[in-house]
Amino acid sequence: MMLKFAFYLLIVMLTHSAVAKGPSLVWFTEDYPPFNYHVNGQVEGIAIEALKLIYLDLGWDFDDNNVMLLPWPRAYQMTLSNHNACIFSMTYTEERAKLFQFIGPTMDNHIAIIGHKETSYHLANLKSIGDLKIGVVKNDIGHQLLRQSGIDKESLVFLASGFELVQMLKLKRIDLIAYGDVIARYQFKRAGINPKHYRIVMPLRSSYLGFACNKAIDKKIINKMNDALKVIRSRRPEIFDPEHFYSQTE
Repeated sequence: MMLKFAFYLLIVMLTHSAVAKGPSLVWFTEDYPPFNYHVNGQVEGIAIEALKLIYLDLGWDFDDNNVMLLPWPRAYQMTLSNHNACIFSMTYTEERAKLFQFIGPTMDNHIAIIGHKETSYHLANLKSIGDLKIGVVKNDIGHQLLRQSGIDKESLVFLASGFELVQMLKLKRIDLIAYGDVIARYQFKRAGINPKHYRIVMPLRSSYLGFACNKAIDKKIINKMNDALKVIRSRRPEIFDPEHFYSQTE
C-alpha cells in the first residue's frame, strides 16, 4: 500500500514539474483547525491561506491537488520519507529541527495538558500524573513532549485526531489531553462542547507553528519561502490571528 502511494506521489511530482512554475513540492497536512482542515473536498484554514499567499508572492503556481490531508502519524512519516515533501502545521522544537527544515513562524502555539474545570487535578510536574490517562495523537507535539519527559506509554491513550481527543475528554474516557491550547479550543467548539468548561492543568511548551520540509529540499527554496512569509506577516497580520479567522467563519 505504501509503495503504491509513493509511486502515486512520484507521478504527481513528475507531471507537475513539467508544467508548473516554481518548485515541485507535495504538501501533507492533517485535520488541525483553525490552521488546516477539510471542507467539501478542499483544505482550508489559516495555514493554507498563508501558503497560497507565499506562492503568489513568489510567482509560483499553486496546485490544490498537491495538498493531501492525512492522519498526522502518516503525514509525518510520508514527509520524512519523500524528498519533495513538506508538512503543516508543525510546532517547532529543536528536536524536530534536526529532522526537518522549517518555514515560519506563522503564529505562536502553546502546548498544554488540558482537563475539565470541575476536576481537582493539580500537577506539580509530569511525575505526579500517577494513574491518570492522557489522550494524545501519535507524533503530535503533545505526544512527543510527554515521551521526551519519560511518561510511560501505559499513561497514554492514542487517538486519531484532536476532535477525538476533546470528545473522549468530555465522555470521561480519558482524564486529560496533551494538545495545543488554541487548537483544542477550536475543536471543543467544533464538537459542540463549551471550551469554558475546560482549563489548562499544566503548560508543557510554548513555541511556534510553521511549515516543515524534508531535509533534501534545496535550502534556497526554504529561504525564499521564509522571506515571503515575513513580508506577508508584516503586510497582513490579521490573517494569522485565530480570532480574526473565527469572525470570518462564524
